[in-house]
Amino acid sequence: MDHLILKGRFMWDWVSENSGIVQATMAAITALVWMVYLHILVSGLRRQRRTEILIHLGGARDLSARILVSNLGFEPVYILEIMLSVMTAQGERIRSVADRTEIAREQHQTPREATLQGPLKSGDSVDIGSVTNLLDRARYESFDNIEPEDIREVEVTIAALTAADSRIAAATRRFSMKHGDEKTCLVPKNLYAKQIRSTWRRRQIEQRLKELL
Repeated sequence: MDHLILKGRFMWDWVSENSGIVQATMAAITALVWMVYLHILVSGLRRQRRTEILIHLGGARDLSARILVSNLGFEPVYILEIMLSVMTAQGERIRSVADRTEIAREQHQTPREATLQGPLKSGDSVDIGSVTNLLDRARYESFDNIEPEDIREVEVTIAALTAADSRIAAATRRFSMKHGDEKTCLVPKNLYAKQIRSTWRRRQIEQRLKELL
């Protein structure tokens, strides 16, 4: 018992003599804990504001497959442009396919039906058309001499804007086209859409948008 009392007095005397060091250590530990909490909070806010655009196939896996675009982010996005890249033996071509050229203007009940540009709420998705529709829109622009059997790969790029970021948000997904005797099949090159987040890639997307003006 006396040993414990002496040990307690020794510790108390040591704390009293080194109170400055103890206070500084406690302040440092408290600051470190708050920094960890702040990092967790900021990381959570960034994840909530980060865009997540999904591009996937619906229905069949041939040229009639529907291309669906979903907004998995917590904030709405505005679809600014939809670009189709077509890779053939002669090289790559890129065109805008945001306008629904397959629908005659006199059939539009509202101006919104003329284009796929517009807002997309969190959790919502939009059908941007079949692969055939996208190729027809590209032909309407300048792909008149490209036939489906000449195409090796296609890539769909979605460029969007958000209120949380002044820079372009984008996602892209590439598909191989396997040509058989009876039909052409689409094979995704990756499991899900690749999110464009790097500054260099965003600038590249912006440059493509300027070229399509």
